[in-house]
Amino acid sequence: MSPAQANDRIQNSRAPRDSGLRNAVERSAFASRIRRYRRPLAAVCAGLAVLLTISALKAPQPAASAMGMDLAPRPAIGEIAAPITLASAAIASSLEVGDIIDLVAIPTTGTGRAQVVARRARVLNVGDSGGFGASESALVVVAVPELDALAIADATVDSELTALIH
Repeated sequence: MSPAQANDRIQNSRAPRDSGLRNAVERSAFASRIRRYRRPLAAVCAGLAVLLTISALKAPQPAASAMGMDLAPRPAIGEIAAPITLASAAIASSLEVGDIIDLVAIPTTGTGRAQVVARRARVLNVGDSGGFGASESALVVVAVPELDALAIADATVDSELTALIH
């Protein structure tokens, strides 16, 4: 008997215990599809792992956005929300949601006089002016009629805005 025949005889005599189960799995349509599409399936799994990792590491949203849309103040009918940058962060920090203010444009060129550009604007949101890299100015969102919003936008070209609190 040649060594190759002896080797075949030994392999045939040592059949694995679960050969019936293994043959059934190897012949199943599911297993053949997995074998056929293993690389695209691995790419999809890797992509999902990256997305889940990124979403787990993403910073939580600020508390202001956790407020439901029903609770957030909205402009009244005929008004729009206008974001403005106040020249003084100290004035902005003294404002609260719901305050009524007049917006005054102060020319930056040194010529001209201060003008009231919007009267009785209602404060909808006050931006956070603190933190790293805090500037002298602060963002405030106010509810004003559309014509006042246009006057505010026009005034910010060559003026700084400040607020007079009612």
